[in-house]
Amino acid sequence: MRRILTQDREEKPSIIFPSLLNFKILMAGVIGNGLEFYDFALFGVFSGVFANIFFQGDDFIALLKSLGLFAAGFIMRPLGSVFFGHIGDRLGRKKALNISITLMGIATFLIGCLPTHEQVGFYAVLGLLLCRLIQGFCLGGENNGSAIFVLEHCKEGYKGLAGALILTGGAMGTLLAMFLGSWVMSPAMPQWGWRIPFWLGLTIALIGLYIRNQLEETPEYKNALQEKRIQKHPLKNMIKNNLKAFIGTIGIGGVNGIFAYTLVVFINLYLNKTVGVSVSNSMFYSCIGLSIFAVLAPVFGMMTDRYGAIRIMKGACLFSFFMSFPLFYLLYENTATSFSFAILLAALMMASFNAPTNYLLNTLFPVQARYSGIALGYAIGAAIFGGTAPLIYTFLLEITKNVYSPSLYLSLASVIGMSSLLFVEKVRIKGVPNKAF
Repeated sequence: MRRILTQDREEKPSIIFPSLLNFKILMAGVIGNGLEFYDFALFGVFSGVFANIFFQGDDFIALLKSLGLFAAGFIMRPLGSVFFGHIGDRLGRKKALNISITLMGIATFLIGCLPTHEQVGFYAVLGLLLCRLIQGFCLGGENNGSAIFVLEHCKEGYKGLAGALILTGGAMGTLLAMFLGSWVMSPAMPQWGWRIPFWLGLTIALIGLYIRNQLEETPEYKNALQEKRIQKHPLKNMIKNNLKAFIGTIGIGGVNGIFAYTLVVFINLYLNKTVGVSVSNSMFYSCIGLSIFAVLAPVFGMMTDRYGAIRIMKGACLFSFFMSFPLFYLLYENTATSFSFAILLAALMMASFNAPTNYLLNTLFPVQARYSGIALGYAIGAAIFGGTAPLIYTFLLEITKNVYSPSLYLSLASVIGMSSLLFVEKVRIKGVPNKAF
């Protein structure tokens, strides 16, 4: 009798998941994604520092080179998504996620061990490039894989919230990277202090690996395996059977990347290099913006479950299109009040479009091709549009000499987002419950 009562207690339903045990999967997914984004975001946070440490010459050219390496990580994401997508669809979600977080931690630790350009010249840049490429390769499997893992455990009707909480976890990891970046770049820290957050990356990755090893494979994947729906070549079959959804995912992933790296990376650089705000203060405002996003994402996730992802994301595109110029106008006004309103606008843009994305993409592909379809499509979009966003913004400022010119690219992102949503609006997958529309 005692054993029966214990079993009943363990199986008690929770709000979002079928059991209390699976509620832990949400927490592990959120924490694991946060740890992975901590590693990846460090490079963006230290782009300005790397311009001085690993490159020589004109400050603008050095910054462009550093941002170019930042973008290089996104170029590797599609390759990583092919690799991890194949593993995730063929061998299971858990195996793909464990490999990705381990490799990410090693690459991040090695960045903290690299010699500077002054010490070994070009070899320092080469080492930095190789580590960044490994980071990008790993994120190609992690970013969407953790969301797939959690949502395949989750009840219908709460998947919008669960998908948004994954993004909150990523935001918290990025905030940790930005906080440590601000701390180690303070005048009181030694010159080599920038290395400390990168050394911590391996420890954090090992914590993430331990958490994930406690989890079970998703019920949806185990059902597909039992019913022999797992395919030998998931990527090939996905392109053959789900091409429309794949193309739409590229556009949606690209817009996610633009909104994210506008708030996290470029506003920081814009305030420092264009407006003349100190590095510590500009990073402070970026941290505030990301904190606002972390709070807003679950709100838009709940709205997604009630009103549908497509409707929320269309509204986000319209809002972002009309608010792009006011955003940069407020940033250039150079007052605490204008900064506050600008940061709020950027956080709203990112939260309203990005928060519903995980749920929407999960409904566009069948289980047996979901990891490959979402990971590769999203990675291609992020590489083309998102990873290059800070570089394009900086280039627009240089060639136009107009401090408001970055708003043009942000407006273009809104148009791409709306077009992508219209493109996938009528996609339906047999056997996949779909309330995203």
